[in-house]
Amino acid sequence: MILFILFTTQVTNTLFHTFFSLYYNDFSPGEVTGLLLYLPANFFMVRAAFKESFLESYAEYGLIALLGTLTFVMFEIFGPIILGLGVVASCLYFFWFNKRLIRG
Repeated sequence: MILFILFTTQVTNTLFHTFFSLYYNDFSPGEVTGLLLYLPANFFMVRAAFKESFLESYAEYGLIALLGTLTFVMFEIFGPIILGLGVVASCLYFFWFNKRLIRG
């Protein structure tokens, strides 16, 4: 899950750079990286996750995308501590999810 959240933050970062490049009519190097690397990588990763049943519905991916976007926004406000909290939360989710799979 942490990988999905990190990629989602990268997609949000791409949209952020693209918007402000257009808004200020100025070049942003982050936009090039985002458009040429982050968007295609996220697309292929999500497609593979659906093929391999790591993601089962678009609602699940939408929730992860929302969490990633919130992570990006909170990182911009509060700094790197948010990424550490995201890693901890992802580990807790991972153990909860695996316990749920074993029971169910």
